[in-house]
Amino acid sequence: MLAVALTVTAVLLQLTVLPLLHLPGAVPNVVTVTVIAIGLCAGSVRGAIVGFLAGMLIDLAPPSIATLGITALVLVLAGFAAGLFGQDPDRPLFLICGFSSLTCAFTVLAGTLVAGIVGDPHVTWSRVPGILVSELIYGALLAVAIVPLVTWLWVRVAPPTGRKP
Repeated sequence: MLAVALTVTAVLLQLTVLPLLHLPGAVPNVVTVTVIAIGLCAGSVRGAIVGFLAGMLIDLAPPSIATLGITALVLVLAGFAAGLFGQDPDRPLFLICGFSSLTCAFTVLAGTLVAGIVGDPHVTWSRVPGILVSELIYGALLAVAIVPLVTWLWVRVAPPTGRKP
């Protein structure tokens, strides 16, 4: 239940509030960092499930113009990878921030590549390098706040999963 609440909150934040800030580059990817944080706490299978649900919410929510399922695909991979990365509960925060940063950039690149392969006409290759740089920065900055918050909530609210966050 906590994973659903966190995911829906992140999707709403990313789709309604963050675009209004007009930050340079891309809109900060709160959903990807939230999926990563849940994957770190809950494991690879739950991370992948949350990634799929978050991706479908992003793909179905207006003003989506992307091909349905591409965001879900890349967020499944991000959640699964986060669960594998989170198997060591004593990882320092700077490594988690680096992982989050690289994963945010990966989701942009993978989503763009898949969209290009399936022939999505909205792919703009000239914007990809700038978006990648901004996602690298935003991913690390968001991880500093979101990962500890989700971990703290997970320990207090979610049922034990046999893993130590």
